Amino acid sequence: MSKPSRIRHVAVALIAALLAAVAVWWLCRWVGYDLQERLGNQPVYEILNDTYSQIVDLPEDGLTQTIHLEAGQAFYGVRLKFSTHGQLYKSGMVMVDVTNEAGKLVMQSAGNFLNIFDDTFTEFTTPNPYIPQEAENLTVHLYNAVPWDGPLGLWASEGEVDGMPLCAGDANGASLDATLAVQLVADYSGSWPTVLAEQLALPLAAAAFCAVLLAVFHAPLAVLVAAVGLCLGYSFTQVTPALVAPDEYTHLAAAYELASTWSGQQAATADGKLLVRACDAPHFSTKTGEIGIFAYKAQAYAKILEQCSTDAPTEVSEADAGQGTANYWAQAAGIWLARSRGENFYTMLQYGRVANLLLYLVLVVAAVAVAPAVLRGLFACVALLPMPLQLAGSLSPDAGVLGAVFLFVALCMTLRQQSAARWQLVLLVGLAAAVAPAKAIYLPVVLLCLAIPAEHLDPRRAPAASCVRLGPVVCLPGRLVQVVTLLAAVALWAVANLSALVYAARDMNRMLLAAAALGGMALLAVLVWLYTRVRANPVRLHWFKRGLVLLALLAVAGGLYVFSHMGGGLTPEQLLEIQPNGDSVWTFSFGYICRNLPATLKLLLRTLPEQGGLWLQGLLGTTLGEPIVYRIDVSWLLGIGLLLMLLAVALPARQESPLLTRRASAGVTAILICVILAVLAAALNWTPINYQTLFGMQGRYLLPVLPLALLLLKNTRWVTVQRPVAHGAALGVALLNLLTQLQGFSLYATWQSVS
Repeated sequence: MSKPSRIRHVAVALIAALLAAVAVWWLCRWVGYDLQERLGNQPVYEILNDTYSQIVDLPEDGLTQTIHLEAGQAFYGVRLKFSTHGQLYKSGMVMVDVTNEAGKLVMQSAGNFLNIFDDTFTEFTTPNPYIPQEAENLTVHLYNAVPWDGPLGLWASEGEVDGMPLCAGDANGASLDATLAVQLVADYSGSWPTVLAEQLALPLAAAAFCAVLLAVFHAPLAVLVAAVGLCLGYSFTQVTPALVAPDEYTHLAAAYELASTWSGQQAATADGKLLVRACDAPHFSTKTGEIGIFAYKAQAYAKILEQCSTDAPTEVSEADAGQGTANYWAQAAGIWLARSRGENFYTMLQYGRVANLLLYLVLVVAAVAVAPAVLRGLFACVALLPMPLQLAGSLSPDAGVLGAVFLFVALCMTLRQQSAARWQLVLLVGLAAAVAPAKAIYLPVVLLCLAIPAEHLDPRRAPAASCVRLGPVVCLPGRLVQVVTLLAAVALWAVANLSALVYAARDMNRMLLAAAALGGMALLAVLVWLYTRVRANPVRLHWFKRGLVLLALLAVAGGLYVFSHMGGGLTPEQLLEIQPNGDSVWTFSFGYICRNLPATLKLLLRTLPEQGGLWLQGLLGTTLGEPIVYRIDVSWLLGIGLLLMLLAVALPARQESPLLTRRASAGVTAILICVILAVLAAALNWTPINYQTLFGMQGRYLLPVLPLALLLLKNTRWVTVQRPVAHGAALGVALLNLLTQLQGFSLYATWQSVS
């Protein structure tokens, strides 16, 4: 490319990126304007006196009403019921001044004939609240600033109510033995919809600028994921309200406990309750956080106004301790840093979210950089989907699990094509050891290391022979690496998940299960030994494989028979045991599933049409937050767009050769099936037996193996493209993610108004 052409290309790219950023900026402004029109200047009322049967006309020297305010209670204004005596006035203005006990003016507001109607409550508000440190009485003085066409009246009680006297003139005037019909404005949305939307403009405009610029320049996809992912992930930390991300309240307790442990502080009480700082205690509970414009506003205000210290946790919270610490070190690091700086609760939460986001980005950027060139676009698109970035922008440990699985898969695919350096071997074993215990259902992914040719895993630099001898066994060093990888993964998986596995098999004969496991391990050792003896003889190897297939069929059939007759079933009385909420006290266990295979199959078949669409939304991220509590579903058009981008990036270019052999494709398919079955088994394990569909099954559980599914699609070569579309697809995913966040923000904000 000539120099003038390069200059034109750079100019076009910069102009396109700037236009995209400006468009997103104005889009954020429009969202803010739209929300302001719908949600702005909306008060929340608290009734102080609802007893009224007379009308008191406003005299020339005005009226003074006393109201009581508790310590820490926010005062945004008052709401009074006026009477125009059935007339429509054309002129007039009433002033409302509110002073505290020290005589300081805390609010001054006016109302004219345009917003005061007959027998209607009218609010007088201030955008900034007055919050007393101690309980006190406020004085509300009403007077005419511009004379009205006729008498202006206010509804009041006959007799004083709750020590709130109404006086003529100022506070020293004569008592009227009455109390106005008055309501306290306890909260006020004001201009916060506009302010909050404008806070999203900078990160989202920066994401659009980076995405367009880097896509047009065909910059390395790892750089695109790092820049765009940071902007979009940070904006997700703002869009998702506190403790509204999936199970975030549980993750907060676990990370908080680990941060206390690092600080050498007592983390929990003897009865297992989490200890927290005094300023954090009101925010800790075992429920999902609030949503709506007032929840957004409260969190933004709290970041500014709440004060905390670096004191050790001393308050007993509602949260339980011991909810896991292995996968929370990044979130705990952010929380520890915030606590050491004396930050308040919401700022501390933000620190933890950002730390989790950085961990995710490090892992997925490494995955994109390590992956083969033809797969980098695929990993980039999956990494930039709304769901993984939403998880990364929260305290969810799933973000680290996703990043680790993506990096493991990318490394395995690279090592299929080239020999491993020693650091890659260490990384391979380390990732397998990290993935397996992180979440039990992803253990089958570790089997992907078997798709790597053994000769590519030889740790020796200049081997004299391809094989090594270990006693009577002769094998390739790469096989030993694969064995070590699998053994490390299985051992750590068993340590981390043995208790959960025992619980799932609670109604089965555990001694018999242990004997079967030992027998299976012994049989596997015998089969490996037989394979080493017959692999050099094609005829014997052929019969060995046939025998292996027959043995597998017999093992499945025999296992189903034994498991369905192992242990006792539930009695009719036990089947009828119901909790107060209507759920059965029993959930699907391994034994119950085996004894009731038809019923289990019926439940799964009912679940698929009812929840299949929600699973796809959860996989892509077009349903936000915790869907069991809040269904925040963005437009289905965005979901279709994201799906099309994934399909596009999975299409191979015409000149590309298949990445997987037929055997490797079968292995990857088997891994996918195993993960899906493990996910379904896990969901069944917490589904009561009287349910007709699965409980708690979410599409995000399948997100770690989405690259494998797309890889299989890419390997089929049913449809090809003229040239790769990786950068265009990544740009499309980024922009759709941006739109998902903007619509999600609007839906979060309007929840209380439409619910």
